[in-house]
Amino acid sequence: MKSSIIFYSARKTSLCEKALRKCLPELGLNLSSAVFATKRPALGEALTQAFADADVVFTVGGLEFEDDRSIRDIISQAAADSGPSLCRRLKNEGGCDGFLIRAGGQLLVMLPDEPEQISAVMGGTLADYIKSM
Repeated sequence: MKSSIIFYSARKTSLCEKALRKCLPELGLNLSSAVFATKRPALGEALTQAFADADVVFTVGGLEFEDDRSIRDIISQAAADSGPSLCRRLKNEGGCDGFLIRAGGQLLVMLPDEPEQISAVMGGTLADYIKSM
């Protein structure tokens, strides 16, 4: 399956990309693109492009924001309109939680902006879920 990464106002992009790339082969995912977005409109465009090409899209960053840049708020507004079949919080003990949204045969996985936290979120039930797709 194809996957894409969108770094949204992420700070540790190279380290986060390295941590995520390490997990992808175990999940049967090939990375088709990695892009950057710093503002809401750019995030929307990047998501549209990524989902046109990939089954699984990862976003890195934006989960810690509490203002209009909050990826949780941006995605929740879009998800309300699309009626996703699955929305889950990905618990991360001692760190920022991630989120999983499934609509049709595509997944959006929102990850924190810390390499160690990415590795923690990507393991366990999320890995099993992606492998079962």
